[in-house]
Amino acid sequence: MLLPVLPKGGTAILAKMSTFTALKINNKFTEMNQENLNFVKGSMSRKRQAAVKTLEPAEPTQEEIDELFVERITPERELPPMQPLFDMLDVPCFYRGELVADCGKAKTGKTFFLSILMSACLSGETLALKRHTESTEIKPLRVLWIDTEQSQQSTQEILRDRIIPLTEKSVSSVKSVCDINNTFFAFNLRGLGYEKRDRMVDVAIRTLKPDIVIIDGVKDLMTDINDAVQATFLMEKFMALAKDTNSCIVCVLHQNKAEQDRNMRGSIGTELTNKAFEVFQCDVIEDSGTFKVTHTFSRKRKMKRKFYYRVDEQGLPVECANYQEQPRDDWGRWTSKNHKQAVTFDVKWDTFNQEYIIHEEGSDSYDWNLRELFEDAMEGRPSRPFKHFMGASLKLSHIVDPNYFYHLVDVGIEKKIISKEPHPETKEAWIVFHEETLFDGADHQDGAPF
Repeated sequence: MLLPVLPKGGTAILAKMSTFTALKINNKFTEMNQENLNFVKGSMSRKRQAAVKTLEPAEPTQEEIDELFVERITPERELPPMQPLFDMLDVPCFYRGELVADCGKAKTGKTFFLSILMSACLSGETLALKRHTESTEIKPLRVLWIDTEQSQQSTQEILRDRIIPLTEKSVSSVKSVCDINNTFFAFNLRGLGYEKRDRMVDVAIRTLKPDIVIIDGVKDLMTDINDAVQATFLMEKFMALAKDTNSCIVCVLHQNKAEQDRNMRGSIGTELTNKAFEVFQCDVIEDSGTFKVTHTFSRKRKMKRKFYYRVDEQGLPVECANYQEQPRDDWGRWTSKNHKQAVTFDVKWDTFNQEYIIHEEGSDSYDWNLRELFEDAMEGRPSRPFKHFMGASLKLSHIVDPNYFYHLVDVGIEKKIISKEPHPETKEAWIVFHEETLFDGADHQDGAPF
C-alpha cells in the first residue's frame, strides 16, 4: 500500500486545514493509497498542492543548454594565451585572470614581498621580479592596492618610504609622484565595516580595471574565516572579477599559528588554496634577519629556487646573493655548517634509572639496555611521534641532557632497535620500534605502521 509522504513543513500544512479534514487524514493515514492522496491534494489550494507535490528536477531549457555549451572546451577552440605579468627567478608567474595567494606566519615579510611586487609593477624590474615581456619599452602596470589591516599612516609610509624609493632605485630615470598617482591606486579600508569593504573592493576593481590587484588581507572581507559559505562566495566573486577584468588578484592571508601547521587559516584559507593558481609562502630565518619567499604551489611551472632578501639601513629590501640556510639534521635540529666533530658526554651513571643500566657489581663497565628503555617508552605502541617518544624516554631514564639522548637514539637506530620514519601526511618524525625477533640476521620490515 502506497502511503503519502508529506514534505518538510507538512505538519504545518495539515494544521492550517479544517479540523474535520485534518482529523480524517490523521485517522486514515496508515490506510491511504495513492488515489486517496490525489483526492486530498485535489481539495487543497494550489499553494498547498505545490508544497505536497514531490520535487522533481526541472527539464533544461534551450537557453540553459546554449549557456552550458558556451563554456565547452575543445581542442580546436581558439583561446587567448595565458599571460604572466612577471618572471621570478626565471620562472613566469602572476598570471592575468588568475588568483594568487601570498601567505605566511605573522611578521614574516608578506607586505615586504608585496612592496617588491608593486615596485616591479612600476619600474619593470625590482630585485628578483622582472616583467614578462619581449618589448624594450616597458610601461608601468596599473596597480590597485587595498589595505584592510594597517592604519592609513602605515599604508602611506609603505607607499612613500618603501615602494617609491624601491622604484626610483630600479629605473634609470626617476619617476615622479605624479606618474605614480596616475598608475598606482592605494586604498585603506580598515575603518569600514566588512560589508562596505567587500562592496568597495568590487567597485574599485570594476571601475579601475587594474592589471594587478593586491588585497591585504582578504579575511577582513568576511565576518568569520571559518564560514565555508562566505568563503566560497568570496572566492567565486574574485575568480569572476579576475576573468572579467583580465587582472591578477593577489590575496594575502595568514597561516595557522601552530609552528608545524603551514595551512592558511580557516575555511577561507582552504578555498584560497583550492582556487589559487599559485601560492607564495613568506618566512623569516631566525636570528639572521633574512627573509625567504618560496613558490610552494603552481598549476603550471614551480620555482625550484627560493628568493632571499634582507632589509638595509634605509628600511629597503635588498636581495641576498647565494644565501645558504643553516642546515638541519634528521631530527629537524639546527646544525653547524662546519664538518661534524666528535662529541663527548660527561656521563654520571649513578644519576640514571638503574632499571635500564647494564652493570655487573665490581665491574667498571656500564651500558644502556636500550631495547628495554625504548620498548617501555613506546607504551605498547608500534610507532609514536618522536617528541612523545623522547618525552617518555627522558622521564623513564632520568636523562637530563637532550644531546645525550639524541646520541642514544642514533645508537638505537644503528642497532636496529628503532627506526625513524616521516609520517606520510604530516611529514613529522616518528619512531618505529622493531621486535627483537625481526633482527635475527634479517633487516627490519619495510614501511611504518602508522
